[in-house]
Order: sequence, then C-alpha cells, then structure tokens
Amino acid sequence: MENHLFRISSLCMISALFSLPSLGQEPSSRRPGVTPAPWTISATVGEESIGQGLPVLALDLPDWPSYRSRQASKPRASRSIWAELNATHPGGWRVGALVRAEAWLQASPDTVTLAALEATKTDPDINYSYDLNARGQSWQGRGIRLGTPWLQLDAARRWHWQADAQLLRLQQFRTIDVSGNMVYRGGDVYDVNVQTQRSNPGITGPFLPASGRSGLGSSLSLALQGEPAARWKLQLRADDLLSRLAWSDLTTDTATLNSQVISRAADGSLNYGPLIQGQKTLTRVSGRIGVHWQAKASWAAFESSGRPDALTLRADRKAGLSQYWLGWDGGDTGRNRPHWRLEIEPLRRAASAGVVWGGWHALLASDGKGTGSEFRSWNIGWGTDF
Repeated sequence: MENHLFRISSLCMISALFSLPSLGQEPSSRRPGVTPAPWTISATVGEESIGQGLPVLALDLPDWPSYRSRQASKPRASRSIWAELNATHPGGWRVGALVRAEAWLQASPDTVTLAALEATKTDPDINYSYDLNARGQSWQGRGIRLGTPWLQLDAARRWHWQADAQLLRLQQFRTIDVSGNMVYRGGDVYDVNVQTQRSNPGITGPFLPASGRSGLGSSLSLALQGEPAARWKLQLRADDLLSRLAWSDLTTDTATLNSQVISRAADGSLNYGPLIQGQKTLTRVSGRIGVHWQAKASWAAFESSGRPDALTLRADRKAGLSQYWLGWDGGDTGRNRPHWRLEIEPLRRAASAGVVWGGWHALLASDGKGTGSEFRSWNIGWGTDF
C-alpha cells in the first residue's frame, strides 16, 4: 500500500489563514448629535491547532508517534491559520481582504495505530485485525469579506445581532477517504482490503488533463449578544454557519487494494491472489467549512464596587473538538492602560492570556506540551483610526 495512505501529516500541513471578529466586540453606541467616529483600519494574523489523541503540531514530522501522549476513542485534529486586513465605517459596516486555510482529520484508533507503525517502520507485536477508517479535508483560499454593524433586536437595545459574509478563491482543495481492514498474520505478512478516494489538484496520470486552476468558496456567519439580566452579558457566534467549497475538474483517484481475491480454476480448485484496481478522473468536488460554535457568558461580579472586571465562562466547538474556559476579564481600562484577559481550560489543562493596549492586541493559549501539544492558539493584531 502506498505510504500516503498512512501519512496523516499530509492532511494537517497548511499555510496562511483567516478568522472572523472576536466574541468580545461591542455594539456601536453612537448617538444622534455626537460627532461620528473616524474610519478604523485593522490587521490581524493568528493560528489555532487542536487535537484529540493526536499531537497536531507534530504531524508533519517523520517521528510524530514519539510525541503522542495519550490515545483517544475518536482521534481528531484540526488546524487553522489566518490573516486579514479590515476597514470599518463609522456606521459599523466592515469590508476587508483575507487569506485563509484550514485542515481537519478524523480517524479510527486502529488507523492511527497503523499510521504510527508505518512511520516507525515496525510491525505489530501480535496478530491483529485493524479496522481502517479515516476522512480528511484541507483547503486554502483568499478573498473578500463584508460585515454588518451590530443591529438591535429589541426596543430596549439589550440584544443585537450581526452577520458576516465571505467570498473566496481557492488555491488548494484536498480530500481523502480511507475505509476497509488490514489483518497482520505475523512474520511481516498482511492481508489487506482497503478502498481509498483522494481528490487533489496535484494528482496526475497518463492521458489525464490537469485539474482546474482554482475553486470557489463562500460562507455566512451570524452572531448574537445581549444582556439577559443585570450584570450579565451573553455572546453567541456561529462562524461559517452556511458555507460551500467547490472545485470543478479536480483530479480524483479512486483505488481498491485486496490481497485475497478468490477465483475458481477450471479444475474446480480455488486460487487466492491480489487485486489492485483504480481510476483517475476529473470530477466536480464540493465540501463545507466546519461550523465554529462559540458561546460566552460574563458576570460583572465587582460592578457595585466600581471595578470594570468580570468573570467569564466560554465554550468553543469545531470539527468535533470542544473547549470549556473559565476566566477573568479586566474590563475596559482606557486606551493608555493594558486590558488583560486570563483563562484556564481544566479538561485540556491549558491556559490563555490576552492583552489589549493602545492599538495592539495579542493572545496566546497553550497546554504547554511543546511539539507534542494537542492545543495551541495565538493571534496578534493592530488597529488605528484614520
């Protein structure tokens, strides 16, 4: 079997990306008669990598199995890196340019075990039948975005909603699907029955035209925030709630490998032999961007004493991977003083620290495991009026 069927790393290697506005953005409070605020220009770059039973930062290394710290019943990995440049109108409308890419992978525990054995060039210790099942998708694109201001939902102006749309030109789009089983018989002998399907503009073949030069992507995101009770704030966001990725004329390689095909000879005896069957075609391939769900509740516990800080609870889920953060938000302390945010994630044993100061903002979150990390997130940005 080709090594690429076992190289999980190829699904998680990506370059430049994009993210939408943070949950902490406040609705516009401009009132009639007040001098309009100037235009604002901002730039942000960041990355988020998260895994479950997989060292997501090490998957592109040849010795990635040595960084595995635990096994999981549902191994998964997801990685995003983004960059964006935005301009915000005094009325709250936003327009920007972006570059974005994402990759995700989900696999059965047996698939990860075999991938680790392949990476280390070793055989299993015992005879065993492995259930192979893996799916993955990666893409990269750039384009434009348009966002609405925070629009009120009620007369009391306690609830507001916001929408954000993106249109992307895809430079890369890859998918992979592996299913079947593999039985180790001992003595370096394997029985294999595996089906694979890969779509990738880099796949070539005799007499096969090249893939189309690019694809298209689009998405719509929605956000809601309000004050359900005194001292409480609630923020909800669904990034890429509606999305579509499509690439016409993308090379797709479908293959079957079966080492035990039974045939009957003329004398009635049974013969066992291998079968390798495949086909490469140009097809239209489509997919979706995984929805990124976010929810955050803030409680201004110290408001009565005049302090702006609050306690926070935040939930985050994407690609089947969840995070639950407990934190403290220092509140708005003015442009010339740092505004700190600190959080911990007990289940992942991760910590996060963020600061806003002057026109700059930065955030770093990690589980502290270095190359073997299953979680790392960072972003840095700058903004100014003009």
